[in-house]
Amino acid sequence: MPSDSTLTLFIPDLFGFQSTLNNLSLEEKSSLPEFKLSILEKWLSRGSFEKTSNQEDSVFSDLGLGKYKNNDKPFAALSLLAEKVADVELNSKSYWLRADPVNLQPDRDTALMAGHEELALTQDEADKLVAQINEHFTDEPWQLYTFAPHRWYLRLDKPADIKTTPLSKVLGDDINPFSPTGNDADYWFKIINELQMLIHGSNVNFERESRNMWTANSVWLWGGGSSPEVNLNTYYDNIITNNLIYAGVGYHCGVDVLPLKHALSLDETFSENIKMNNNFVVLDMLSEQVQRRDLYTFVQILNKLEKDYLTPCDDLLTKGSLREIKLITDAGIFFITKKQLGRWWKRTKAFSSFNYE
Repeated sequence: MPSDSTLTLFIPDLFGFQSTLNNLSLEEKSSLPEFKLSILEKWLSRGSFEKTSNQEDSVFSDLGLGKYKNNDKPFAALSLLAEKVADVELNSKSYWLRADPVNLQPDRDTALMAGHEELALTQDEADKLVAQINEHFTDEPWQLYTFAPHRWYLRLDKPADIKTTPLSKVLGDDINPFSPTGNDADYWFKIINELQMLIHGSNVNFERESRNMWTANSVWLWGGGSSPEVNLNTYYDNIITNNLIYAGVGYHCGVDVLPLKHALSLDETFSENIKMNNNFVVLDMLSEQVQRRDLYTFVQILNKLEKDYLTPCDDLLTKGSLREIKLITDAGIFFITKKQLGRWWKRTKAFSSFNYE
């Protein structure tokens, strides 16, 4: 009897280099690793396609969180769920912002966000910086927390009227087009400027400079929102991810959160689970290379993603162990069934030739 299970694969930034690939010369393409993407190319060529404008909106809607469409997602509150911090109360009245430490480098009339996790802060350094910030801003209606060296959180007494941009979309770029907007933006611009001057002279940054290390000279605000009400509207049984935010989404939705293994083809437990349940899998290993503008490594990782993840999933689909594979990308959503894969007359196009702009 054919399975009724659906497998959803979320691959953010899958097409992050598409315009670059379309403009490469033959000589430039020859310097890249060979594309070994027969499964992915077959899916993209034969599956049905639904164009979407925002991959996070697509994911949140798919998980039953459609009310956040076109709005800031409460990434801070959701990732806090996955932090599993016992002494922090999460409820619908509390408002949280991520305020992650970053390194900004001056560039003409603006600044470039040079690094985040590349700072390689220790927890002791993070604790000292956060304590210094909280002590200085003790009269402000918020408090800063750090539960990991590169994940800092602001708890506010009331919601902030600002629209922000996730840090991952700003790394390596001019920060000006991504700065917070909204009625409270001026307040936070003033706070950040004061904070930058404060931690510039901190002992932590002084010692880091003496060792020729990047300093944590600012913070980036993003992902603001209240802790969502419990949502049980998703039809998924499991979310499989190593991403803290989407683990938090899973806990919020009341589904099991399972770690993503490095090679699904070697994981029999995963295959058996896929046959019996509806699973949402986050495959976000390409995003870092897009942020770093590293096309060569992007192709290498994409080939590995094909071998370790897409190939075993395709095998389950062709054997009838899955009803459908749903592929959510930055271009839109692809729906792939066994019947569609059998349409041999539909020519399989090369990955670099796809253009969804």
